[in-house]
Amino acid sequence: MTGNREKLKVVIADDHPLVAFGLHKALDEAGCDVVGTTHDVSDLMDLLAHRECDILIADYSMPGRGSPDGWRFLSIVSREFPDLRILVYTEFHEPFLVGSLEQRGVAGIVSKSDEMSEVLTAVRELERGASYLSPTARAALYQYRSNPELQRFGMLTARQMEIAGLMLCGISGREIASLMQRRKSAISSQSIKVRSLLGFDRLSELHRFASNLGLKLDRFGPGDLSHAA
Repeated sequence: MTGNREKLKVVIADDHPLVAFGLHKALDEAGCDVVGTTHDVSDLMDLLAHRECDILIADYSMPGRGSPDGWRFLSIVSREFPDLRILVYTEFHEPFLVGSLEQRGVAGIVSKSDEMSEVLTAVRELERGASYLSPTARAALYQYRSNPELQRFGMLTARQMEIAGLMLCGISGREIASLMQRRKSAISSQSIKVRSLLGFDRLSELHRFASNLGLKLDRFGPGDLSHAA
């Protein structure tokens, strides 16, 4: 994949061992250097702190040991490792989830229902600085952008989408400030701005809107992904 250049360094994070094994094998055969594999978010953070890594291939949902999961997990990784390119490899491909991930700036999204070759294509695209969505993810993104009820989210910046997602996950303003390493007063102002752009005066109205449409980003709070595996 990298010719005579130094091998691309990849970390795999997936709580399904067979999935992680399959990814490891495919990436090895493609010429990547898999510098670590983990099944837990806490172990992943330690791994990233001690290993050089170009691309992280991560499952969206890795519940376990009270570790941050889903949207919250991505916020932590992005803040701690801002130069790391993240490829989300997930079984979830609901339009709102895929559209929100793309809008918040995730480098790549590949559905586990697509061929494994899509992961390798995504890695090649991310290596050259591009972004990539697999066919299933692209179809979901099209549905997201075509849904009149969801078009209001399209006016948000990547940072605003991150805040909106954290609010939908039921995360408090204080915790959002901690996750984003900002003052609580600044996050409070930004949260009000986000709600205003989306057309809601109160957080409860945003939660009700999400609940009525079945918009899900996480296993916790109003955006509950209770069926996550």
